[in-house]
Amino acid sequence: MISTALDLIRLIENYQQYLKQHGVHFDDQGFPSMQSEWYLDRWPDQVVTYRERKSRLVTDPSRTALCFYCADERIYPRWERVLNELDEYRPFMGVIGSDVTVTLDMDLEWQRATILLNQLFDTVLAVNGIKLIQNLRIGSPSTLSCLLGVPEGVMAASGTLGCALTSDGDLSYAVKLHTLKPSKVVLYGKRDPIMAQQLHSASIPYRWYRDAHALYKQNKTIHRR
Repeated sequence: MISTALDLIRLIENYQQYLKQHGVHFDDQGFPSMQSEWYLDRWPDQVVTYRERKSRLVTDPSRTALCFYCADERIYPRWERVLNELDEYRPFMGVIGSDVTVTLDMDLEWQRATILLNQLFDTVLAVNGIKLIQNLRIGSPSTLSCLLGVPEGVMAASGTLGCALTSDGDLSYAVKLHTLKPSKVVLYGKRDPIMAQQLHSASIPYRWYRDAHALYKQNKTIHRR
């Protein structure tokens, strides 16, 4: 069970050791060098959280992407059990990268460690043949460098649940887009007009996907008709 900083450090070391055995290279900060072929390049029909993977929301796993836009407490067990749970991911089209919370008020080294663990988890999935969609989550502007090991032109994603809408004049999302230059972007959750505008201005195709709560509500409405 992950409960201390030492647990996270040990997990980083275990991930890195495992990935080195699978031929993955790292930069001088320990971030993995991601490969273009690890990424999904087609739009999923739907996106659901890992928790909902066996729910009635999933009509065709092979056209469904899993995501981790949920409470951190639901992601930590996935980090710990990733090698034992690989078969849970295999029926699905792909997985949007891990999304453990990183906020501006966190210590900078803690931000980097969290982003690193998110990426290491993703890389473990990738070397086992599970396709990725790159999560665009970072923390403070200086953590933008954590995305430099991600190749340009891959499919990426952003979640908006629990987040304030992007304010007019806030260019932080546009900077991420300029840095990574994704081929297309999956947006999960509530609509964010400024985010959509910045994607449009960057000529990056995007699609919105409803979250699980909205999908359940939609299904109830359909069944009542």
